[in-house]
Amino acid sequence: MDIPDWARWAFCVFAAMQLIFFYRDVQLLRQAEPGRRTDPWLAVADTAVGVVLSVGLALGAFDVLVGAGAVLLVVGACRGIRALLARRSAKPAPAPGEGAVPAGD
Repeated sequence: MDIPDWARWAFCVFAAMQLIFFYRDVQLLRQAEPGRRTDPWLAVADTAVGVVLSVGLALGAFDVLVGAGAVLLVVGACRGIRALLARRSAKPAPAPGEGAVPAGD
């Protein structure tokens, strides 16, 4: 791939910024309770693969982009599914007497 020099430097800066977020995510993972570590693990994986993807873009390595992109897609899908399931389980159940009313009443 032919990537301009200014874009390579931008990807390097972006990767360095992501390392800061990676450090923050690792700290949050270490502070998480044993039963609540899945979301922090997914955040760490997302940030780590993002760093690899940015470095791959900076180096122009197509193989790294394909591999990291596939892993990032899986991690993003897992995070999205967990968010949907959490939102669905957080909905309150309707109170008795509310909701659907039978047609004869």
